[in-house]
Amino acid sequence: MFLRNHWYVAAWSEDIGREPISRVMLGELVMLYRTEDGWPVALEDRCPHRNLPLSEGNLVGDVVQCLYHGLEFGADGVCVHVPGQDNVPDWARVKRYPVAERNRWVFVWMGDPEAADEAAVPDYSTRLVDPEWITISGYQVVRCGYRLILDNLLDLSHLAYVHARTTGNAALAEDAVLTTEAEGDRVRITRWMEDIEPAPAFRRFGGFTGNIDRWQVSQFLPPSYININNGADDAGSGARGPEQLTSRGKWGFVVYHAMTPESATTTHQFWAVSIPERMVPDAERETFHAQMDTVIPEDTVVYEAQQAAIDRDPDAHDQDANPKGALAIDQALLEMRRVIRRLHRAEQGVAPEPNTGRTLP
Repeated sequence: MFLRNHWYVAAWSEDIGREPISRVMLGELVMLYRTEDGWPVALEDRCPHRNLPLSEGNLVGDVVQCLYHGLEFGADGVCVHVPGQDNVPDWARVKRYPVAERNRWVFVWMGDPEAADEAAVPDYSTRLVDPEWITISGYQVVRCGYRLILDNLLDLSHLAYVHARTTGNAALAEDAVLTTEAEGDRVRITRWMEDIEPAPAFRRFGGFTGNIDRWQVSQFLPPSYININNGADDAGSGARGPEQLTSRGKWGFVVYHAMTPESATTTHQFWAVSIPERMVPDAERETFHAQMDTVIPEDTVVYEAQQAAIDRDPDAHDQDANPKGALAIDQALLEMRRVIRRLHRAEQGVAPEPNTGRTLP
């Protein structure tokens, strides 16, 4: 269930250069490179002649030369030269995808090119380029469907078990007060924990010696973006209400995730942890970096084990999770999936789902 009329992250800005790279996005082969002026370009990564990926070829100025028979394609996807003949056939062209670049991310529009609007490029990840913040970032291809990753990031109770050595402890699952809000296409869940024991990372890097108030606000933006504001302060001093959206308190950080489906069961995951520079002493930065780097692999093991189990479930639909029921902690991820289904039906020209009167648990 892919939403096509949306911007998806194709790469970190620093990973796109004069050497073409290839990505499979929503099942389509896409080649990425920069022009001599530094502008990112995204083209269909398949020569229309004998189908060799153009990313195997060479850049000659801003023209891509196919490695097989030397056909040359401009940045607009149109063939400009066929060796050995003067005329260029009308069919000698490849799809050109609209591209945008913002806050270290290169975005590609995967739907109708006429509908692409740069004003709709997500712009929430400003801390990625804030000079007063430290950012730890990464990229991986995960062997699971993208919705499983969205589920994980909208239900942070799992930190108590998956990340118990770093950012989680039992209080995150047992003592959190949850508030789920859905507004238009966006979903937000706030987790508030009052007077709890600090998790290991909060004790070490935040300097907490006693109990804390802690808050986590996860926000979903279609088609597949999540940002999470994490904050903590001494017990009795924690941020409340709208302040939790932006405050880190005495110690906290922001997490950014962009998931781009590769296929129904594989996903490009771009992630970053950003924290104010003042919150990590110079002597602790290497250790902090190492701890944050361990978090994503811990989640990856879970995602991929889930997908393997789903693939063996004859009752699973659309190669997605097949839960037997829902818990209170599932409210936000259920809302997120309803948004995706609604937008998908709209793209397909299908009538909206009937209102069954269901309530969330």
